[in-house]
Amino acid sequence: MFDKTKQIFTNFSQKGGIFMFLRAQLSSQMATAIDNSVAFVLKKTLDIFKVKVIYFFSNGIESYVFATLIGQIIGGVVVCLLNYRWTFKAKNIKFRFIFIRFILVWLCSVALNTFFTFKLTELLRNTPFLINLLGHNSDDVFILVKLIVALIVGFVWNYTLYRVFVYRNIDFRLFIGKIFSKIKKQ
Repeated sequence: MFDKTKQIFTNFSQKGGIFMFLRAQLSSQMATAIDNSVAFVLKKTLDIFKVKVIYFFSNGIESYVFATLIGQIIGGVVVCLLNYRWTFKAKNIKFRFIFIRFILVWLCSVALNTFFTFKLTELLRNTPFLINLLGHNSDDVFILVKLIVALIVGFVWNYTLYRVFVYRNIDFRLFIGKIFSKIKKQ
């Protein structure tokens, strides 16, 4: 029984294709769980102490926006390490090169997640349906919105760019040379 389970786990961990996609989804879900847990606890903590973060003019940033950002940072570190070691097995590439590319993709991911979480939460949180459904907890709709936005951004943006750009061994000199040669031809 143990040998069969070990063989299944080994196949899952070593094969590419759909197995790589499944590993990416699993590592993404682990990071998302950590991200959302941190965001939820931080938001509730800030709300308990009535903390407004970074004052602009007379209004502060809503606690859920700040909590979303901090959760994204912690989740980003987790997913970067999991993807490097386990999902894409990019150990033959120096981590610093991967980290630079990861930061570029991840910063856009954070911006997309934060922006759409804010926009959709603001759109939904004062709707009569949610107020009747959730009562005084209608502000907590952000966590559901955050999950939906994270899934969409994860599939459309993150996985695609991780697979073709971040965790791939790219010779940038050759890549830049091809770009400049195409520009010269025009």
